[in-house]
This record gives sequence, C-alpha cells and structure tokens, in this order.
Amino acid sequence: MRYSTLSGIAVLATIVVNGVIAVPAVAGNGNGISVPCGTTALINAIATAPAGSTLVLARHCTYHLTTAYAGDDGLPPIDRQLTIEGRGSTIVRDGLTAGAFRIFHVTSTGDLRLDDITIRGGNVPTAGGGILVDSSGTLKLNKATLDNNTAGIEGGGVDVEAGATAYISRGEFTFNNAGGGDGGGLESDGTVTADGVVFSNNFANAGGAIGHESGDAVFRNTTLKNNTSGLDGGGIDSVRDTVQFINSKIINNTTSGTQGGGIWNAGSLKLIKTEVAGNVVGGSGGEGGGIYEDAGTLVLQDSQVDRNSANGAGNSRAGGIYNTGGTVTLDHSKVNNNASTTAPGGVWTDTQFTVNRSEIRHNIPTNCAGGPVIVTGCVG
Repeated sequence: MRYSTLSGIAVLATIVVNGVIAVPAVAGNGNGISVPCGTTALINAIATAPAGSTLVLARHCTYHLTTAYAGDDGLPPIDRQLTIEGRGSTIVRDGLTAGAFRIFHVTSTGDLRLDDITIRGGNVPTAGGGILVDSSGTLKLNKATLDNNTAGIEGGGVDVEAGATAYISRGEFTFNNAGGGDGGGLESDGTVTADGVVFSNNFANAGGAIGHESGDAVFRNTTLKNNTSGLDGGGIDSVRDTVQFINSKIINNTTSGTQGGGIWNAGSLKLIKTEVAGNVVGGSGGEGGGIYEDAGTLVLQDSQVDRNSANGAGNSRAGGIYNTGGTVTLDHSKVNNNASTTAPGGVWTDTQFTVNRSEIRHNIPTNCAGGPVIVTGCVG
C-alpha cells in the first residue's frame, strides 16, 4: 500500500526534526514519497512517513550522515512497515567527522524493505554496524550493498537477532568487519533466507562472512569468497540449529586461526550442489582447510570439497575435512585434491562417515591414512 498524504501546504512547509529545520519529502505521483538529495530530507521522510509508505530516493544520490539521530542509530528507528527505493543511491556515515553509529535500526515492530541501495561506513561498538534487526523485526534487502561497515561484537554488515527475520536477494556484503566477535558480513541468529548474494572480503574473529549462532538459514546461489577470520571459520562459523547452502560456492576463504578455513560447524549443516574450494586454515597445528566439523551434523549432497589446505606449521592436517565427534554423510560428493602439512591431507575423522557413491582421492600427503578412523572406501 502506498500513501500520498502530504498536502500542497505541507509540501511547502518546513518542520523541525531533532532540532533541525528540514524541508519535508514531497508526495510522488502515486509512486511513493520522493525524497530530495539531502540528509535532512531523508531523516524527515523516515521519521514522518506513515506505515506502509514507499520512500523514493533521489537517483544516484549520496546521503551523508554526520551525527547520530539518537544513541547508536544514524537514522530514525524503523518501527513500522516501510519501503525505501534507493534507485542506486548511497547512505554513508562520514567516518572522518562522525561519531560511532550504525545506519539503520529495525525495531521489534519494524518491517523494512531496501531496494537498489548501498549502506556504507556504519560503525558501532556493539552489533549491526550497517543494520540491526531486533527480535520480531523483519528486514528485506533486494539489490542492496553493505560495504565497509563495522561492529565491535557481531554483524559488521547486518545483525539479525534471534527471533528476527531477514530476506536477502541479489546483494553484496563487502569489506565489513566484526573483528571483536562473529559475522563480519552477516550475523544470522534469526530466520534468514538469501538468494544470489555475494559475501567478499569481510573479516571477523569467527565467521569472516557469516556468523550463525541460532535459528534457521538457507543460502541459495550464494558465494562466500576471500573472507578471513582470526580464530575459525574463514567463510562461515555455525554454532547450532540449521544452515543450508544450495547451488553455492564457499571459495578462497582463510582463517589465521586453527579451525576451518572455509567452514566451522557445530550445528546441522547441509551442502547441496555446493563447492568448497581453495580455502585455507593457516595457523600452526591448523585443522580442516575446507571444513571443520565439531560434533554437529554435516551432509554433503552432490557437492565437492576441492583444493583446500591446512598449510600451517606443526601438525596441520586434513586439508579437506576435519571431523571430531560429528555425524557426516557424503552423498554423491567428492573430497579431492586437498593438501596439508602432515597426514592425512584429505579427511581426518574419529567417527565413521556414511558414504553413498562418493570419493576421496588425490589428496596429499594421504587421503585418509594417519587418522584414527578410515572412511569407508577411502584408500591411502
């Protein structure tokens, strides 16, 4: 539902928002409320738009935020249903002059949709550097870019709290940071559905691209590439509950720690037609260049773990998969061409895998030999 509620008198009037005299947004011709290219106009539009409104930003405008609206929030909190059509615009916190604040905060009663927009430079000491979604809140991102946002604890780009919901399509998460905690690009603790999203060059202590501590998440046609972590899970760190990757790629991620160059998992993880390749665990004694499985459930279906490595000093092993106490199923999948400093190069496991028409080959220095349990069908 769209509203055009501002009268001609209101269009010409000025109002006070947070002590600033601002020209209000103007009603569009049935296509939403037009927001001129100015920060005060943007703040005013968000603060005053009725529930169900669509705000149409100035095409390719950059809206600069220099002060927080309130607390840690750069813009008025979203406490109702609101759509913002960016039309290629950018909302940025001016880092050289501004204090620390995030860009958007979706409250428990909020429902925010962002289309064709870039969110850049948010910075908070807590959670959600770019966007924070409170429990029961809803976020929808379409063709959105989260770039160079920082959170001190979790969710450098976006933090979806437990009980919140997020839908993300055709977007990018780039160069976001959660160096003190989890989820450099995205902290996924609620219900998250993503399709056609790229996470690249993000950093966190755990889960360079994605940190997942609770809830259910499904990632389709999603790529995690060139992300890094300081402790574990260069691509993703999944602690509990369920995560699925379908038709996706987890490639060229790195941890300087000791567990999981691409993936660290202790929950229920399913990979369907997904590639885990070129990931590196680089710490001394590192384990699981592609995947580190820690007493959770891991299913690979029509997937491959290929060309990953555990190349740190000492007893670095299992360039492909390292499993301690987990339940692992290989179904029409391959664990090939992985490498580690010491054997085995392919798979180290202390529990037997369930294997269905799968292979573990061409890993160095060995495929499975050197581990406490040799996976069924694995030779050398």
